This record gives sequence, structure tokens and C-alpha cells, in this order.
Amino acid sequence: RKNIMTPFSISRFSLTVLLIALSTTISWAQEPDHLSMTMHFKDSTVFVEETYQSNQKINRDSIYFLLNPGFELDTIKSKDLASYKITQKPGMPLPFYHLAFNESRDISEILAVTFKYSIDLSEQNHMKSDWIELNADKLWFPNLGALNNEFTYDVTITDFPESYYLITHTDAKVTREKNTLTIKKDNPWYEVLILAGKDMKEWEYDPNITLIGKQEIADSTFQAIGKKVANSIDLLNGSFGMSDPITSFKVLLRNTSRDEIGFQFNRRDMIVTGTDFNDYGNLSHEIAHYWWSKANFIQEPWMNESFANYGMYRVLKEFDAEDYQRVLARNRERSENAIPVAEASLFVADSYNSYYHKGAIHLIDLEAKIGSESMQVLLSSCVEKGIHTTEGFLLELEKQTNKETREFFEGLLKI
Repeated sequence: RKNIMTPFSISRFSLTVLLIALSTTISWAQEPDHLSMTMHFKDSTVFVEETYQSNQKINRDSIYFLLNPGFELDTIKSKDLASYKITQKPGMPLPFYHLAFNESRDISEILAVTFKYSIDLSEQNHMKSDWIELNADKLWFPNLGALNNEFTYDVTITDFPESYYLITHTDAKVTREKNTLTIKKDNPWYEVLILAGKDMKEWEYDPNITLIGKQEIADSTFQAIGKKVANSIDLLNGSFGMSDPITSFKVLLRNTSRDEIGFQFNRRDMIVTGTDFNDYGNLSHEIAHYWWSKANFIQEPWMNESFANYGMYRVLKEFDAEDYQRVLARNRERSENAIPVAEASLFVADSYNSYYHKGAIHLIDLEAKIGSESMQVLLSSCVEKGIHTTEGFLLELEKQTNKETREFFEGLLKI
């Protein structure tokens, strides 16, 4: 248990830019889309210019980009671009920029769209709490067509505040030369991750678990969170992670409070949370996303959230039985009047309790029917085979058990 004071170290800095590509009018190409971005910090303002490049052939004369309407766009540029305006895309209750192109546009050419704008961090982010967080939840950056479109990226940052500690994707390559940072990710993903906190330090729980948080955080708090994370990982590795176990993990404790930002999130082998999320329920849910975060989170969010909650229940039952009973009773009550899980998607009204809680209750009821050992074999097999759809899960359930059990669970999803 070491307390390590760290200097400005780019490979671990923390700032979030969640950028995603969307378009129902495009066909997949072998080469992934790519985002090139430059960010220049000056006082509390960051000036942004980025080019989104797609090798996909656009079959229509228009495309959509999702952008935060809370800041003023300077320019959008693209070859043969005729006009752009804010509109609403069918099926997506979010403000989109609709880009219309001249009829002469050659769809065989690579699409490149450049965006230029600035963000006042003192007004639209958390500079006042010594924290910078740029992410898709606030739609800072343009997103082309469907929220889970993957792309590679490179980001160049100049004059980043030296007292801030940066974190990005753990598999991204980060370099620094004088006052310039470069982040490059060659493995396609659906976001750019940039987070940063002021006066941060690293605290090593064990050789495989590192916590990052503000220097004033007491060692006892780091220790308490680290213990819950370690226990959760050990149990979940042995439950359904046998085919894809966590080997090393990071916990980022941002400076903002739970009241300021009422959520935490995972990024595969890292969770971004806070000291006031210090309980088994909160931490284990995010850790469980390591295995359950690859389903289409628009169409089948229950395949992510309910499965993560099921993992949370397993951890609570083992390490906090009293809280397990309390949380389970509360979430059963929340599920009673929720819409059927089979009908729940991200943009369906009043579906949160369905895809977040009701699906997890169904999984508990399934375990009661087939037994914990069979449930463990089933879920580990789903992880090993990369099953991320409802139909895929039902097929695997039938294979591991029988048709009657599949029909039982399929019936639960429809009520």
C-alpha cells in the first residue's frame, strides 16, 4: 500500500472527450473512420478544431452530426458542402446539424468534415472545482450518424494547464514535447477520452490496482475504496470473467462531488467515480461493465446495464448482505410497473427502470430456476463467445439448458 506522489505525467492524465460517429445513411468500410483534433487552452477557454474523416461511402446528399447547442459554432467546412442547420433527426430526440451537399458531390471520395469552435470551461465545465471533463454526455464534440460507431483518433493539445493531471484511454499512446501533448489511439473505439484534475496523486492498493485522486484524500479512504474494488474484481473474475479476467485496474476519483455530477462510469479497465460513491453497490456495478458494455446501448441497453447490475448483486450478496437485501427489495419495487424489457430502448419514454433494474431482476429469477452453477457457466460462455444481443443470449441459454428454460426467460422479457 504505497502513497506515490506523481509529477505531471501525460500517460495518465484525466480529461474526457466522448466523440461518437453516427449515420443511418452510411455503409461500413474496411478502414475505420478517423478523427484528428487540435485543442488549445487559453485561460478558461479551449479552442477546438477537428476533422472527422470517413472512408464509408455516403449514399445520400446529406448527413447528420450531433453537436452541443450550448456553444456557438464558428465554422463547418467540407468539400461541396451547400448548407448546414440544426434540426432533429428521426428517432433521435437530440439536436443534430444537418449537412446538405451539392448534387455534384462525388460519393466515392473520402468524406472529411472540419469543425471549429471554442468552449468556455468556467461556464460549461468544472474548472471552478479544479476539474476538466469533456465528454459525449455533454455532446461537446461532433458525432456522425450512430452512437456506437468506432473510429481511430489523434489529438494534439497545446498549453494544457501544467498543474492538471491527465487521463485518457489506457491503450492510447501519449507523448509530450515542450508544451504540446499528443494522444493517439490506433485501436478503433467510439470516443475520445480526456479528463483532468488539479493537484492529483497516485495511490497503489496493490501491484494491479492503482487509484488516482486529489492529494488531500486520506490514505484510509483510498484503502477502503481499493479493498472494495479488489474484492469485487476477485469475485467477478471467478463468476463470469474466467474467459476474460481483469488483470490490472485503475480507479479515478475526480474532484467533483456526487451532487455536482450525479453519475460515475467505466472505461473497460478503469472506472471514473468519486469518494462519495464509496460502497460495494456503486463500485461493483461499474467494474461489472468490464464484461457487459459491448451491446448496442441504444437498442438493447439492458444487455449492458441489467447484466452489470446482476454482477453488482453477486458482489453485494457476498460482501454486504444487509445492503443486498435492501437494494434488491427497492429495485424489485421499481421494476413492478416498468415496461417490458423487450420494449425498452434508450429513447423509449420511462424505460430506465426496465433496462436498468427489471432486466437484472429477471436474471436473478433465472438463476433461481437453473441454479447458480449453471448460471455461472452460462454467463462465462457468453463472455467467451462475445455474445452481446438478446437473441444471442437466448440461443446460448437454450443450448446450455433447454427450450423450456429459454421460453421461460423469453416470457419474462415480455411482461
